[in-house]
Amino acid sequence: DVLHYKGAEKLASTITSLKGFYVKTAQIIASRQDLFPEQYTTALSCFTDDVDPMSASLARAVVQKELLNKDETFEDVFVEFDDEPLGSASVAQVHRAVLAEKYGGPKEVAIKIQRPSIESKLMGDIGNLKALAKPLRDADALPLDYYT
Repeated sequence: DVLHYKGAEKLASTITSLKGFYVKTAQIIASRQDLFPEQYTTALSCFTDDVDPMSASLARAVVQKELLNKDETFEDVFVEFDDEPLGSASVAQVHRAVLAEKYGGPKEVAIKIQRPSIESKLMGDIGNLKALAKPLRDADALPLDYYT
């Protein structure tokens, strides 16, 4: 048990620093109490609902760059925008806003804002995992078979 606790703490710490795809992996592990020791699922459960949000200024900058026309200001599109996200996850976060009359408002909407550069980070993480898995492709027996 002591080794599992130490291993789970170290894994959680490593995932916290790596972010991206690894947070998604932690979420999967945390949800599979039937496959992983309790120490791991407990230590990684914080990644299911406690991911650090982007700052409000960064979230607004992403919306400005990705959604707004060049001649528009943030206030032209949204009459309200909550700086505090409704939820924050490894890939994106969601903010409540109210659209301006020009865009059918006043109408309350949820804006899902993808973290900057997350796609390239995820693709890099997947590439690394493929490279790690490649030597196992021709292995006679893998240490764990999820399908039996």
